[in-house]
Amino acid sequence: MSRRWPRCVLLVLFAVSPRARAYRPFDQTDADVAEPRVVELEIGPAQVQWSNGRTELVPTFIFNVGVLPGWELVVEGDVSATVAGPREPGEVAQLEAGVSLKGVLRRGSLQDGEGPSVAVEPELLLPATAGPSGFGVAAGLIVSQRWPALTLHLNVVPSWSRAHRFAVLAGVIVEGPAGWVVRPVAETYVEAERGAPSATVSGLGGVIWRLSPRVSADAAVRVATVLGNGVVEVRAGLTWDLPF
Repeated sequence: MSRRWPRCVLLVLFAVSPRARAYRPFDQTDADVAEPRVVELEIGPAQVQWSNGRTELVPTFIFNVGVLPGWELVVEGDVSATVAGPREPGEVAQLEAGVSLKGVLRRGSLQDGEGPSVAVEPELLLPATAGPSGFGVAAGLIVSQRWPALTLHLNVVPSWSRAHRFAVLAGVIVEGPAGWVVRPVAETYVEAERGAPSATVSGLGGVIWRLSPRVSADAAVRVATVLGNGVVEVRAGLTWDLPF
């Protein structure tokens, strides 16, 4: 097999990978925002991914700050670094980051109201630090509904990728009862990009553990198919709300 093949696959995987996590431990988000003058830190230091005989560390960070009632500024990113398996000469860790502004258009069940909560999140995708990459943009529409036994978050995210191709992601997050200290969670989505030979199909299952009113821990396993290549990822992290 040509040594060019792993590098080509790696670059395409970066090009079609979903945007940085927006609500731990998921790739999608919810229709809620941080309160004004509250910083929400979402940190995923213990994340490992296996694909094509490679083992990668993929630590993530998300910084949310409530700037106005119903609006938050989000800075998020992840780093991919190969720690075992095939590696190209000169290959370095890659950082992907984005900046977005998320706003709640309709206050609903996530804000202790009635009916669905609706939010939008326009995002600027910054160029990756390694490989061919440019600026991109995304615009997410999120609809969330909470019932006593179940919470659903529907996401539709059209985007202009860092590879300058049109893409769209559609999926759903399912959470167990919000009142449980440890609640089960799941996520599935499909992402297709123009020019890519096949779509990304992803599924995740895990738990969120509320340690205190302002601190939660999470753990999850994600299984996906990207360009026909299997991906397995283990995630663990922490979400911490800090008033200022």
